[in-house]
Amino acid sequence: MQEDLDALREQARKIERSGALGRSRSYVRLLQFLVESSLNGRTPKELEIAIEVFGKGPDFDPSQDSMVRVYAHNLRQKLDHHYATAGRVEPQQLVLARGEYRVSLTAAPVEEAATAPAPEGAPTDAAPPPLASSAPAEIARPARRGRLALAAAALLALGIAVGVVADSARRPAPSPAQLVAATPIWSAVLDDDKPILVVVGDYYIFGELNEQGDINRMVRDFTVNSSKELDDLMMYHPNMLGRYMDLDLTYLPRASAFALVDVLRVLYTSGKPVRIVTTSELNVADLKSNHVVYLGLLSALGKLEDFVFSSSQLVIGYTYDELRNVDTGETYTSEAGIPEVHGDYRDYGFISTFPGPGGNQFVIIAGTRDAGMMQAAHALSDPAFIKSVDAARPNRGVRQPPAFEMLYEVTGSGRTNLDAMLVHAAPLNYQQIWGGNFLHAEVQP
Repeated sequence: MQEDLDALREQARKIERSGALGRSRSYVRLLQFLVESSLNGRTPKELEIAIEVFGKGPDFDPSQDSMVRVYAHNLRQKLDHHYATAGRVEPQQLVLARGEYRVSLTAAPVEEAATAPAPEGAPTDAAPPPLASSAPAEIARPARRGRLALAAAALLALGIAVGVVADSARRPAPSPAQLVAATPIWSAVLDDDKPILVVVGDYYIFGELNEQGDINRMVRDFTVNSSKELDDLMMYHPNMLGRYMDLDLTYLPRASAFALVDVLRVLYTSGKPVRIVTTSELNVADLKSNHVVYLGLLSALGKLEDFVFSSSQLVIGYTYDELRNVDTGETYTSEAGIPEVHGDYRDYGFISTFPGPGGNQFVIIAGTRDAGMMQAAHALSDPAFIKSVDAARPNRGVRQPPAFEMLYEVTGSGRTNLDAMLVHAAPLNYQQIWGGNFLHAEVQP
């Protein structure tokens, strides 16, 4: 009917105007395309969506690139969140069908109404009819005893219920950090006695001297990450001896402080010792005796980089603002460092977790730039977001500790993460990370 078609189109407009789709135009284009397809009575194929919505060529292979499926998954979550919050008053809801690319309207679920009390004077549930006057008195007594027993049982049940409610009222509700800590991703780190080591990605910098021997400027070189490496550089290049000086200085990206606060709230729920070091202070021996949580930019991984990417489908580009999927050839390039970009830009947040060599667990929270790193920290510290991470992670339900990686495309403005969508998720072979000889004990259900 025409009324139904108009209602579908109007509901899509309301969703767009509400801001539920974030600031990414990709979701808006996808929703509009799916709505128009439904209005025309057809269900598009994945290849058609890739071409018409995302500008892919006819050689796009859905079996090798999950981009359309990931966008559809994220769009479905955004719709669910919208109707659970701002759109909960809508009598009809726009639904993206599972397993196919088709949208439709459905009536909003109606909460079950409580049974209303009967009006005063109205007849209540029928009571057993009175016994005839000619009936012996002994016949009436068992019936009264039965009713008294039922009443006593009801009072007992009521007392138990009141006690349970009172006990739960005395116990404070779990905090957001405690809810996050109980998820499988963090329980592998928090549910034992092993200490926690937080590694914050820092950058070693050294001084460049002018002709008078004064420090002229600070230098950051990706190939020089410690005083020892600077000494080695000058040893193999004697002509540099008078040009550079070790200042015993490192610096942290500003976003690390904000992200660190969110993550520490989760870690401190365990009551376990938490030690914080920078990448430049990291001792490789600590990687076996502690759970390791890395927080920082991808370019500051330092000693951890080889472990993090040894089983990954992603490789880091030379500038560290670029990641490439070696299986699909797809490239993810951050725009955060491009001077010509004004306003919103694209960045990438990376999360990864895998067992370590000593029964410990690694959790990597990183980004190509600040917005991506803050989004990665938000993904693993926000109760609502971490549920979506857990639902989308590969090998969910496997009895071993989590071993996977995820990449989020982040819409940033300034140093703030505005919106994010999952663009890559893959399992990790942790035996490959540690040379194929590491076997981790199974986690009992």
